[in-house]
Amino acid sequence: MQFRLTLVQNLPNRDPSAFTVTYTFANGQHSTWPVAAIGPDKDRNVLVVDTNVNLINQQNVKTRELNAHYPTAPITVDIQISSVQPALAEEPCKPAEERLGATSYAIDIAMDQNTVNALSNSGYYLYGFKGVQTTMKGGAPLVWFQTDTFSLATHVSWEEQFQAYTSLSSIIPKGQIKASAAYDIDLGQTLQVQDPKGTGAVVQGGTPGAISILNQTTTQFACGISQVQDVGGTPTATPLCAFPLYGNGLDVMAPIELVLLSFATLQINTGTVIYKAFSQGILIHLTGVTERAVSFDINKGWSWGGGSWAQTVQASADIAPLLIESTTSLSMKTLEARQI
Repeated sequence: MQFRLTLVQNLPNRDPSAFTVTYTFANGQHSTWPVAAIGPDKDRNVLVVDTNVNLINQQNVKTRELNAHYPTAPITVDIQISSVQPALAEEPCKPAEERLGATSYAIDIAMDQNTVNALSNSGYYLYGFKGVQTTMKGGAPLVWFQTDTFSLATHVSWEEQFQAYTSLSSIIPKGQIKASAAYDIDLGQTLQVQDPKGTGAVVQGGTPGAISILNQTTTQFACGISQVQDVGGTPTATPLCAFPLYGNGLDVMAPIELVLLSFATLQINTGTVIYKAFSQGILIHLTGVTERAVSFDINKGWSWGGGSWAQTVQASADIAPLLIESTTSLSMKTLEARQI
């Protein structure tokens, strides 16, 4: 049996010698099983594994951990598992050219040697956030990617591949949203949440050009969409927004090609709720194009030639209104779709 494990953080960028999974049950007992990785097994937060143990139908599970074992220290790295799902016939993070209709986007960042040295020596990370249109209020931007891998020419790329997720995490400033369940989904489809654990099924039908999440329970969740990004060298679906999903409620979100980039020394995990800009950033629109080129200087900040497709965002600015757009047109599409 093959299962897709979604982890709360990326695996180390090292070659593992083995993997095990440890479940801790409500009575305090532990069970550990060996698992074999199917496909990429480093520097990503999704791992497909093969095991003769059914990792889903385990009762009264309190915590789940992936134990990654390495030949050199640290010998074992334990990472919490946020969700376990049956592996799909199509791996969720296939390259775009292998998935019909998937479009790739990219931003190229140019920096001089002095800037790269200063960023590296001072412990800076490059952070990315992504925009979304919605029919409701109360949403929060999440850290979409974080990396300390950058150089004179840095290539940030992503694809039109999505997941819809549910979570029991609270949407609070600097809180991390950990998916309880995540499903591959296409625009125009709906995730029907059928169980108080947040699990359900993706069905055809929904708002055109958007992703719908319909709660068929009376349990409140956080929910949102994830999109595949390739910043770490391995295509990985990471969450980009979080919204409250009330009992019997419907949330509709449409991903848009709007990206906020910034450098900061803070070390913050992907999926973390952020309302204020860490430092000066750049907001980049890719409407109608698939690639943009910008520059960054450690003293002068961001530059892009002065086009209207980008703007600087000052440190401590409120980024939620920039990244989360509530539109009447999407509301009308949703209403029309429900009347069909």
